[in-house]
Amino acid sequence: MKRVLAVCYLLWGCEAAPRGDRVTLELANRADYLEARVEDRVLAPYLAAQPDLRVVQQAAATYQAAYHDRLLTSIVAGAPPDVFLVDNSDVPALINRGALLDLTPYLTRAGVDLACLDQTVLSFFTRGDALYALPKGYTPLLVVYNKDLFDRARIPYPTDDWTWDDFLRIAQRLTRDTDGDGVIDQWGSYFDRRPFVWIPWIWAGGGDVLCPDGRRASGCLDGPHTIAAIRWYTGWMTRYGIAPRAHNPLTSGDDFRLFTSGRIAMMTTGHSWVPRLRPYVANGLLRAGFVAIPHRAGFRPATVIYASGYAVPALVTRRKRSIELAAYLTDSLADALRGEGGGLELPAMTGAAQALVARDRLGWEAAFLRAATTGRAPWGGRVERWRDVEAALPDLLDRITLTGADPAVAARELAREVDRLLAGTR
Repeated sequence: MKRVLAVCYLLWGCEAAPRGDRVTLELANRADYLEARVEDRVLAPYLAAQPDLRVVQQAAATYQAAYHDRLLTSIVAGAPPDVFLVDNSDVPALINRGALLDLTPYLTRAGVDLACLDQTVLSFFTRGDALYALPKGYTPLLVVYNKDLFDRARIPYPTDDWTWDDFLRIAQRLTRDTDGDGVIDQWGSYFDRRPFVWIPWIWAGGGDVLCPDGRRASGCLDGPHTIAAIRWYTGWMTRYGIAPRAHNPLTSGDDFRLFTSGRIAMMTTGHSWVPRLRPYVANGLLRAGFVAIPHRAGFRPATVIYASGYAVPALVTRRKRSIELAAYLTDSLADALRGEGGGLELPAMTGAAQALVARDRLGWEAAFLRAATTGRAPWGGRVERWRDVEAALPDLLDRITLTGADPAVAARELAREVDRLLAGTR
């Protein structure tokens, strides 16, 4: 027992429950300092109504992969938090290990009405009749664009029905040498090699990295539509010159700074940028808009939806209180309080999301809701070994953009490698 407690303290900074009748629950998430303050405000009304309850928020403030690993380690050690945040990409591994409590039998007593939740997002956390997490929020990926740069170039703002041809034409017009020194210093778009960013572009071109059953890549990653999409996407750097090449000193630094400084006119991003951009808009430093990812002509629009939810461990010791806490954290009051603080996600509660749209005079929230109608679950939410696949995928783009490899050859070779990684996938 001492060893288990030691692991718990190391992973989550767990505090012992105070003496007496007061119950202490440990709540784990990835919140940074500012997000943790918002979550403290969210918790305040709940705790005020339950003076016998204390919630210790263990905000990891780290990247998803590190948080995922720490969470798994705490579960294996037998010392998981009482309630913890999961992404839909965490779900396959946790379900396969029997680590999550099926919440379905307790929903009525906890006052949860599943009909109030976005049903697409809800499906990400269900398997058959079992529900393993209550959805908290979600985001599709969109294109954010700098309205000021569009206006200077006299380019109409894009609409959700735009195509790859429209995107390319606009990006070429927005790639400019603004000071006349012979060097491009404003780029139409930004090439991102991270798979979670570029895969929806492949989907919007009719391709995919895995086949529908999620057990193989051959025939899909190296299929004609995928190869054409990869050739077009990598062509942003290698052929069309609308995105800066790697290690360009003018575009070194984080993507958010590049966008807000006017170096990049259009960029792929999610809802987490909304609260970050609002101060720039409020102070008159930037005018921005959001629009759906464009699709290849002849193919349907598509994007990805990343979602989070609160889960309870299967071996929870304070089941009733933990389930009630998870239910509160995903209910309308919690969503409203997060919205006041600037949410990183759209709330999973349909009514709360619609209220957010009604209050938003910039039209950003409505753009995210529209894009979600074409959204799909990420592969990480369906395939347990997706993290291994995801780690291999950037090499495909690097071979094409850095060494000049033929996309068809590179995709075929990587497809065979991915097949080996997925062997035995559940």
